[in-house]
Amino acid sequence: MGKYASHNEFAGNAPPSWRDETTGDVFLKGMSRIAPPGMQPKSSRANRFEERTDRGASTRWHHNYDIAMFGGTDIPLPSSETKQMTLEELYRIKEK
Repeated sequence: MGKYASHNEFAGNAPPSWRDETTGDVFLKGMSRIAPPGMQPKSSRANRFEERTDRGASTRWHHNYDIAMFGGTDIPLPSSETKQMTLEELYRIKEK
């Protein structure tokens, strides 16, 4: 069994600032820490990482994860990030 039992729990536990903090520089810094001695990660991979974590890409990823892990919920294929942010906010309000 996974860590999250439902889509709402999964969405609610996402840090609100993670999209803004997922940059190519952060990726390079993290990969440099685990790279073998004398090797460095390619900057092109950092660029690809940043492209794949922008708002549109992260929303698509979240939708696909929802389908894979929870069989899809009542969330239609997102056309924007607004639907995801609404779910995250609803869960935070419930926790307070």
